[in-house]
Amino acid sequence: MTLLFLESLLGALVAVLVAGAAVPFVTRIAMAIRAVDYPGGRRLQTQAIPRIGGIAISTGIIVGASVSSLAVWRHVSTTISAHEVIALGLGSFLVFLVGLAEDVIGVPALQRLLIQAVSAAGVVYAGWSFGHLYIPLSGNIDLGWLGGLFAIVWIVGVTNAINLLDGLDGLAGGVTAIIASSLLIFAWFQQQFVTVILMSAVVGSCLGFLRHNWAPAKIFMGDSGSLTLGFLLATMSLYSSIKGATAVAILVPILALGLPVIDTLLVMAVRFVEKPQGSLTRRFCRMFQADRNHLHHIMTRAAPSRRRIVLVIYFVASFFCVMALIVAISRSASLGLALVVVEVMVVLLMRNLRFRPKARVLSLTQRRQVREVLIRRA
Repeated sequence: MTLLFLESLLGALVAVLVAGAAVPFVTRIAMAIRAVDYPGGRRLQTQAIPRIGGIAISTGIIVGASVSSLAVWRHVSTTISAHEVIALGLGSFLVFLVGLAEDVIGVPALQRLLIQAVSAAGVVYAGWSFGHLYIPLSGNIDLGWLGGLFAIVWIVGVTNAINLLDGLDGLAGGVTAIIASSLLIFAWFQQQFVTVILMSAVVGSCLGFLRHNWAPAKIFMGDSGSLTLGFLLATMSLYSSIKGATAVAILVPILALGLPVIDTLLVMAVRFVEKPQGSLTRRFCRMFQADRNHLHHIMTRAAPSRRRIVLVIYFVASFFCVMALIVAISRSASLGLALVVVEVMVVLLMRNLRFRPKARVLSLTQRRQVREVLIRRA
């Protein structure tokens, strides 16, 4: 365990240095090919900013993971097969490429989803899929072929949840680092060398990039970064769940990824139920359209400081990850299910904060009106 800890720490440090050092070079490339985000639309910045930071993040992950895996390759090679490595590497590369293409020239949403599904299917074909589903009072149920379908939905869903989280400076990178840290700790206790090595590189790369992405951001990770990070979190959380105790191991990644996943599901549900007069097909397609109704967008309308909003979301994500680790240590599936409900309630409460600014404005207006009346009477 000491060797694994030292090698993961080395990988994280290397990833920090490589990702941070790569940012200036990536910035020059972005300016040369005009891969920049301009103000307006869903973006909140006031100037043009490079948006292909995913190249720096991915480079940091590759180099960091490669360095740390060399010393423990004997252990790694016995826990993961060659075709699993190929499936994970090829899938990650395809997701990165489609994200980079979106950042540079734009790619239709349906094509992006299709490539993500193909990448996820390759990982599932390599053997990474849910075998059982835990149901309270009934125990584990064998999913059969449905396990593979659920796994694909999980991978694609988490990939896009992290992508949609990339709406404020430093938000997606910081939350990803927090979630990856919790998955790293869980995998370290389980002695899952592959997950520890890869998640340590993800944490390091995100931290190295975050120095340039913190408000005011000098560069954005873009879809090439957020989709790649989401895909890695999704696949490695799936890998950890199928290697651990069934019921609890499945709940741990659900709890750790609760903030982006629950928020995305709630937004999709709202998109589907609003305007019920439309056809089912149109309402279904609307679920995947971008808007400004995610949690961080709502909070920007409720509070003026975006840095504070990011820090609040960091705190909530950390709280959720701590709950995931508590469930992992206690090995209590009932506690895990209860905490999932708690997470849903917390996200709902945070989303309802958008009504407070309206109440505050109304209160100020009423007080101003009363003051004017008193002045007139005086």
